[in-house]
Amino acid sequence: MALVLAGCGGAAKHHAQRPTSPVPAAPLNASALTLSGRIVIVNGWQGVVTGQRLRVAVGRYANNGDGVALITDDAGLEREVRAPHGEGELRILHRAGRRLALRSRRGGHFTLDLRTLSLERRSRCPSAALRSRLPSVSLRDTRDGLRPLPPPRSDAFAVLLAIMAGADGRVERIDAAPAHAAPCGLTGRTVAADVWVTTPRPIVSVMRETFYLSRFARGWRAWRVER
Repeated sequence: MALVLAGCGGAAKHHAQRPTSPVPAAPLNASALTLSGRIVIVNGWQGVVTGQRLRVAVGRYANNGDGVALITDDAGLEREVRAPHGEGELRILHRAGRRLALRSRRGGHFTLDLRTLSLERRSRCPSAALRSRLPSVSLRDTRDGLRPLPPPRSDAFAVLLAIMAGADGRVERIDAAPAHAAPCGLTGRTVAADVWVTTPRPIVSVMRETFYLSRFARGWRAWRVER
């Protein structure tokens, strides 16, 4: 991308984000920004996400060195997403689906969701997964909801609940079975689930995501590892 974005200013209001439902960063009108030298750009990415062309530039604030990402769309709206204090400048590593993988100067790994524009620490491998009978689940959305439902209190039902808790949007379809391959060396203890989700507004689309589910001392848990 063109580095003419270097130095774009404009302070975005910072709102706390609920961990279960990330809130998009407040938009700014790009035409109102000035080249003040307030932000130093390290690198960038541009492409189409759910039909909308985005340009992302990442780097740091010139005054305190904290990391920041600037996201601009074709409508001229620019959003400013800040990294946690002390992480230092950000650098884009690669794109994985609708997310960008980033690394901070301090060595932290993050993902930037290109739909919600939320910045989160990259998932780490879970530990202490238990050996368990690995169930299979296959459900489709019907007029009566997801069907067929597995028996209550079964491992399959617990897997379904864990998927529903981790999905962001309306679940349309689930196909889950014992994993043939899984990250973190947990293949023999993991269920791999392909999940089709209708994402919420303002951008409505159907996306396919992969969840890994393992059983721990407090029940089944869904987790993902961003590559």
